[in-house]
Amino acid sequence: MSGLYRHTNLMTACLGLTLATATVADTAHVPQPWRADAVVMGRDETYDKERFLHELTFRHRLATPGVTDDGIRGTAGSVSSDRLYYDFRFRQDFGFREGRNGFLLDIQRSEDLDGAYDRQLIGFRQNLGDHSEIWLQGDVFSDKSEADVYFSARHHLTDDSWIHASWILPDAYFNDKTDTQDAFEDKPQTFFLQWHRQGAGDMGGTTLSLSLSPESRFISRQEDLTVDNESLRAALTHRQHQGDWLLELHLEGERTRRKYQLQGDDGNRPAGFDRDHLKALGSATLTSHRLTPTIGLAYVRLDENGFFGRALDDEGDIRRREPTLFGEFSVQAAPSTVISPGLYLSAPDIRQSFEQEKDLRHSGFLGKLALPIDIQLSASDNAVLTINPTFYLHTAGFGGGNLQLHWPL
Repeated sequence: MSGLYRHTNLMTACLGLTLATATVADTAHVPQPWRADAVVMGRDETYDKERFLHELTFRHRLATPGVTDDGIRGTAGSVSSDRLYYDFRFRQDFGFREGRNGFLLDIQRSEDLDGAYDRQLIGFRQNLGDHSEIWLQGDVFSDKSEADVYFSARHHLTDDSWIHASWILPDAYFNDKTDTQDAFEDKPQTFFLQWHRQGAGDMGGTTLSLSLSPESRFISRQEDLTVDNESLRAALTHRQHQGDWLLELHLEGERTRRKYQLQGDDGNRPAGFDRDHLKALGSATLTSHRLTPTIGLAYVRLDENGFFGRALDDEGDIRRREPTLFGEFSVQAAPSTVISPGLYLSAPDIRQSFEQEKDLRHSGFLGKLALPIDIQLSASDNAVLTINPTFYLHTAGFGGGNLQLHWPL
């Protein structure tokens, strides 16, 4: 009986490795304040045809720790010979005084459509009664002009749900502390609102998030431009058990508008930039079957046109429509190791052109085979390391390696 009990525990632990295999990066569920490097420099690469297929195959495989949980959550994968896609977060609420207070640490390294970013948020939490709390956090640098300040409040509606609001002041002391000639004419601010409800078990729940950055104006004399920026980002993630099925739906979108006035070698000319982005993913996992098969559908829609920032220093027009059908199943290779072969079949329609770069046109099949190996590092903590080699199907070549670590705390 004791052997059977241990075997059952191992099977349960390994099953936990394979659930929620469609989990995405969840960056839209983290506050995304205005960033100077985003609006002035922008991203420094023109995406190739496989870029979003890479992100899909390198997405987070585990639901825990989630975006609202403490723990380590990281994925990194090669998207070209010299580019790495990554999304890493270490979040911990160090509670004290019986949980009435907390020291908050939130380290983030990730990227969005404007490029890579790093944040090291530190702060404190103070409970107000039994159901509410206030947070004060900062993204602090040795250059005081670059510090962001976060004022937040959270109210617990029930034992399983809460609403969280943040008012963020990016580069809060910039005009007073900078040693450059750059300046804000209209200071940026970002409002973040999030509602979360925990569902049954670790895998269930709903999270709805919204980040709004109203119009601001930044004058960069170092880069010879003035930029007005406004953006809106929203995301919805829902997971639930329905009979023998684990169902997941993830939606996120972005609307960004910028107006540039370019000086220097550009003379003195206006240039706009518009971005509309939509990402959708749905999946179903049959948890009662020993192979826990998953089937899902993902879709990316991206429209960008105008001046992309000083990093590319170019104007372009991008239109991408990328539906992808994917599926996988899981096989227990050892008591603490699961292999989950996955197939990704995409039919993107891509129209991408820049003034100084080669045009990209693609309409047709792209595909990848992924062979993620989930290794349980700690059964008690549900800590999992994933090694995920992938292979192209449309060119019969290596499609990039991926490493993940998920460690709830």
